[in-house]
Amino acid sequence: MPKASASRQLQRLEATVGHLLLHRGATRFALTEEGREFLAAAQHALTILDDVMLNLSSDGGAVSGRLRVAVPHYYGRELLMKHLPAFMTAYPRLEVAIETGTNRADLQRYTADVAIRCGRDDGDALVLRSLALEPLMLCAAPSYLAHHAPVADLHDLAAHRFLTTDADGCKREIGLATAEKTHRVRVESVFQSDDPEMVLRLALSGRGIALLPQSLARPQVDGAALVQVLPSLALKPHDIYLSYLPARRNTPKIRTFVDYFLDVFRAA
Repeated sequence: MPKASASRQLQRLEATVGHLLLHRGATRFALTEEGREFLAAAQHALTILDDVMLNLSSDGGAVSGRLRVAVPHYYGRELLMKHLPAFMTAYPRLEVAIETGTNRADLQRYTADVAIRCGRDDGDALVLRSLALEPLMLCAAPSYLAHHAPVADLHDLAAHRFLTTDADGCKREIGLATAEKTHRVRVESVFQSDDPEMVLRLALSGRGIALLPQSLARPQVDGAALVQVLPSLALKPHDIYLSYLPARRNTPKIRTFVDYFLDVFRAA
């Protein structure tokens, strides 16, 4: 489109909505706050329209279109990869895009169709379907434990450095959830990352006591690279959810993906 035509259309759009949508500079442009809000809403509306068009035009009701799934790195590999080839074989007309990274994909801004996440963040605004339970384990390297005070109960953690994937962790306090309650414990310091494998590497290097998914920590404990700390403490597992926007619950591609993976994990 010629630049002059694009400028006229943008000006008409701004006049219609009554707000400046784009800051114009000599060499660059930037969305205003109203522009970002309008863009997110427009993308959402256009994607819903695309879904309807694809659904109506598909042959024999075959599920098609582009499905974007946001998932943290570790859970993408552990939960999705072993089942993804069979899913793609079952639905060959569905284009799947997996976006790995943060645990907090913003579905309200339509950065993904479905998100796999640990915990109930934004639970009131989203549909959350329980996919799996992830048992947790406290562990540390033998080299770390050899040079720090023994840990016989929760109070002993106060003298230690802590490594966690818990987003609620702060500089000197951790939360350890059991079936009865969440124990708030003051510790020497806290390192927090949403990447469990980074936490594992720090634990292996002797940087502190780590709270890790059992599936990641158990092989290291069995191989004596890590030692389980407070093994009698029954930690509450993390809930792993499939989440999506309520308005899109009946979108064929989302419904197909959600139903398929719920069935897979229920069978397991």
